[in-house]
Amino acid sequence: MIWKTFDTAESLEKELLVSIGINIRISIKENNEALVLLSGDSDPISLYQKFKKIQNIDWSKVKFGLVDERWINNQSMDSNFYKISNALGDEITKIATFHPMVYDQEDEHNNIILSKKANIEFLNEKTIVILGMGTDGHTASLFPSNRNTEKAISQIHPDILVNLAPDNPKNRITHNLKSIFNTKKIILYIRGHIKKEVVEKSKIDLLPISYIINTLSTQVETYWTK
Repeated sequence: MIWKTFDTAESLEKELLVSIGINIRISIKENNEALVLLSGDSDPISLYQKFKKIQNIDWSKVKFGLVDERWINNQSMDSNFYKISNALGDEITKIATFHPMVYDQEDEHNNIILSKKANIEFLNEKTIVILGMGTDGHTASLFPSNRNTEKAISQIHPDILVNLAPDNPKNRITHNLKSIFNTKKIILYIRGHIKKEVVEKSKIDLLPISYIINTLSTQVETYWTK
């Protein structure tokens, strides 16, 4: 893991936007598309609002997906799809492709089937995965001391599955660990001293975020500011 410290969120996001832009442009040049998974954590939202400042991107060749989601209406203010769509703005969302994870609000099992079908390409190698982290050490919807989290961590093939959160709305949808690792670069964006302490703690105690910061299977860059 590469740890990068910044004095302000503004300086952090300025450098991170440059890095994201370079990786997207390289992917488009090599593959004629870029696959980007976005987290709905509170820390990266301000970053997404600045994506329109990234220069020389053909957004029609960028496909966005969600790392995880709440099983609620896509137009709910608590929906990651809603929050991220609004952050990206019309300049991007009307050109790029952005796949939600909720297709059936009445039947969770059917929704997972539909979600996997719609997001199947995001199980393949991605350009970038942007993660946040909770103060309990969870990332994506992989929560500590949770049976479904254990399943999501141990699965050997990329997948999308359901999970339960400790707070409402409880029903969640998430990429498993294997899918998160199936990317050229993971970016972990965190703010505040409490979250920095959680990362330090996760080097000793086994938390979901421990698997991210200790992986050797893909490049992980952590961007932190107070």
